[in-house]
Amino acid sequence: MDRQTFDKLLREHQDAIHAYARSLTKHREDAEDVVQECFLRLWRSREEIEVDSARYWLLRVCRNLCLDRHRRKQVRDRARDHSERAVVGIETVEDDGRERSLEVSDLGGGALRTERNLDIERLVQAIYELPEPHRSIMILREIQNLAYEEIAETLEISLSAVKVYLHRARKKLRVAFADLNPDERGASA
Repeated sequence: MDRQTFDKLLREHQDAIHAYARSLTKHREDAEDVVQECFLRLWRSREEIEVDSARYWLLRVCRNLCLDRHRRKQVRDRARDHSERAVVGIETVEDDGRERSLEVSDLGGGALRTERNLDIERLVQAIYELPEPHRSIMILREIQNLAYEEIAETLEISLSAVKVYLHRARKKLRVAFADLNPDERGASA
């Protein structure tokens, strides 16, 4: 792969890789670091990677880097006290200045906007609490809009495993979302 092809791949996939990294890391700065590392690794591996499969390769590398970062963070978090978070709408700003968010285009106005913000925050929290690979599959399918086959190729799992994990993830989200909103659970019973 030459420099021109690499630059083209960077332009084509940078936003999607960044959105995926941000979904997995929950922090803008961490996501930017992961994206930079992904494309650095793409450049270093440019002779081994086929241009047609670069997107899937980048998504896989991104996921692995995010998981590694998450594991390291868990170890650090166990060593120190957990800080409380301040929550505003769908933005969460932690004590260390990092933030996490789900970018939403138009939420409407007034009371409806507030209600939607709360629902989105609950949904985002429920997605973040899903175990792997449920979380990654949910993000790739519902946020990144990848087809089942693309998810299978990205995560290097079978198509049937993608469908099973996605079904289980959706089921867990329904349960988690109902637990977060007990009023609706009583109303639907």
